[in-house]
Amino acid sequence: MAIDLLLQLDASARESLQTQIVAQLSLAIARGNVPLNEPLPSSRHLAAQLGVGRNTVMLAYQRLLDDELIITHPRRGYFVNPNLERTRIQTRSEALPENTQGINWSEKFSQRASDWRSISKPKDWQQAPYPFIYGQMGADLFPLQYWRECARDAVSVRAIKTWSVDRVDHDDPLLLEQIRTRLLPKRGILASNESILITVGAQHALYMIGELLWRRQDTVVGLEDPGYADVRQLAEFMGAQTKPLAVDDYGLLVDDQLCACSSVYVTPSHQSPTTVTLPHDRRQSLLKRAERDDFLIIEDDYESEFNFQTRPEPALKSMDPSGRVIYIGSLSKTVSPGLRMGYIVAEPAVIEELRALRRLMLRHPAANNQLSMALFLSRGYHDALLSKLFKIYQRRRGILINALRTHLPDFQIQPSLGGSAVWVKAPEWLDTRQLALAAHQQGIIIEPGEHHFAAETKPKHFMRLGFSAIGEGSIETGIALLAQVYANISELA
Repeated sequence: MAIDLLLQLDASARESLQTQIVAQLSLAIARGNVPLNEPLPSSRHLAAQLGVGRNTVMLAYQRLLDDELIITHPRRGYFVNPNLERTRIQTRSEALPENTQGINWSEKFSQRASDWRSISKPKDWQQAPYPFIYGQMGADLFPLQYWRECARDAVSVRAIKTWSVDRVDHDDPLLLEQIRTRLLPKRGILASNESILITVGAQHALYMIGELLWRRQDTVVGLEDPGYADVRQLAEFMGAQTKPLAVDDYGLLVDDQLCACSSVYVTPSHQSPTTVTLPHDRRQSLLKRAERDDFLIIEDDYESEFNFQTRPEPALKSMDPSGRVIYIGSLSKTVSPGLRMGYIVAEPAVIEELRALRRLMLRHPAANNQLSMALFLSRGYHDALLSKLFKIYQRRRGILINALRTHLPDFQIQPSLGGSAVWVKAPEWLDTRQLALAAHQQGIIIEPGEHHFAAETKPKHFMRLGFSAIGEGSIETGIALLAQVYANISELA
């Protein structure tokens, strides 16, 4: 007698009815809810029970057959594949002894990364009507049609034969070619394929560089202050000494504060978080200083494409005569943060070590994603996207700055040449953490700036307002509402 299964289908769900049937039957089989010696309902019976076409059920059963979750016996029907019993997880019902104690995991961990305070973004920011959040993009900006085309072509039969093998010792040749010939020349960088390594975003690049350079206790890492909080925590997590380096309205100060540094992490195109651009003369001075004092430079060249007032400055790497600059580029900042794709440009000897380290971490970034991105670059879609984003960000930035000047005249805006955010200094009495909490109640997402500072006693009257995830029509309304929240806090202060 066939087992009677009660499946719940949702006609309004994104998944097809066939997919829902497959998912629910697979789960029942995995949990052991379907006995081996009892047949599944016939396709006719299950179709009538669910109110769907018989073909829908037959196709679902065929998928389960293809996945070897079920087998068929002539004239008897469909049964669970008995071979699954060998791999099915067995549950234990017996109780633990009364004297058994839970594991004290804190004593087992060599370090606790969760103890580090990081910049946290509200999980509901996409539902907020006024998301002045940095590092995210509105879904409407994603090049859906072009990316879908490239992703589809990357899974053709011919393409799969090229990327389905393990690529631990090399990256996608077309992607390397596109980075070398299309992206890097715009930054003034001439490099060979042997000088480029693909990463799972810029953060992955930083972690590998840190593993390679910062694991020694005598290492001193110079970090901009204020600066990128995750890099500071990464260096400290790896046991290196960190040295805060002062910045001004033009970026990193190149002076004696750089003494004793083993390496210096710098964000010259748009200083994180102030967004200012390091001038050409300081770039030259920094390179000369690095040569004289024998320290390495880690150049995070994010958002170099978005300079709205002057031509972009050439990358430090392009001006580097001795090969002491390790360059980090990111495609996540322009295509989509969720794609997680970046690259490192350095001397071949450095790339060789990083590739060996990458092998131990994740072997290599997904090869199908590499090919999709390579096609996206080679067909000119990335160039078209940059042109579109440039115009959109330029307009949004202008609207945001005008709105701040109109509605929050007490707040000082850091002058800069571009980027996708503005750095704002509020009156000193204001704690922007309090402002952020109150603003969140009104659907306004802002980011307090205290995490970017290295000192124990951090200034709390700074904030960063991003404009890559908020539509033009919402910017001024959001700032006007933020001004009302600020006024309410002022009255209580």
